[in-house]
Amino acid sequence: MTSPAGGAVTRITRIHPPVPARYARRALARVPDHDPVRARQVVHGLSTVAGVAEECAPLRRRDVGGPRRTGDLDCVTVGCWGSVVQITDPAFGEDGVTTRNMDGAFEAQVESHPEARVIGVCEMDFSLSYLKYLVRVPGVAPVRAEGWDDIDLAGDPVRTLRALGITPGAPGTAEVSPDDLEHVVRSDYLDVLSCGLHHTYADERLTVSVFKVARPDHVRDALEAVWCRD
Repeated sequence: MTSPAGGAVTRITRIHPPVPARYARRALARVPDHDPVRARQVVHGLSTVAGVAEECAPLRRRDVGGPRRTGDLDCVTVGCWGSVVQITDPAFGEDGVTTRNMDGAFEAQVESHPEARVIGVCEMDFSLSYLKYLVRVPGVAPVRAEGWDDIDLAGDPVRTLRALGITPGAPGTAEVSPDDLEHVVRSDYLDVLSCGLHHTYADERLTVSVFKVARPDHVRDALEAVWCRD
């Protein structure tokens, strides 16, 4: 399998009411325990999954990475910590040119969970890095930032923060401006929206459920287009 580097990130996070306060790194021990029963419900509801073939042993979230072998393309992880759901699936990966798989998966989550805050992250390292970030906060126009060397931004990141009662520039938040794209992809913006669960840390103890899944035919074709390149 010739693919983007194993450090690729293809993830969708949902934050349901009641929304927790942002977890600082030192407060991650206070994140609720993972709920494997809910994780099974989540994976069965994914648009990228036709069925679950096997539930594997749980994994530390910090050890979740991109696929390195062909068999890893059918591996989906789900973390359910209180009102937070975080899904990592290679089928969310894309290059933004010939494939745009994150869009459909993200919209399916938005439509199924209109009450939730939804954050999509696609970071792929081909010969160049491709980045896509999708944000939907209920009641506010969505935000998307994507591109290769240059990142194109649509939507108003500041407005999404204010809709959540967050003042840009206040302690613990990011100063986010549509005129400064570094703040969208490099600052704390995504971590603020994700309640402190955007980044992973070597010393964290969060766990996720791991599933080997069957794929619909069109998802299988899309996976091969992204990950199986000569």
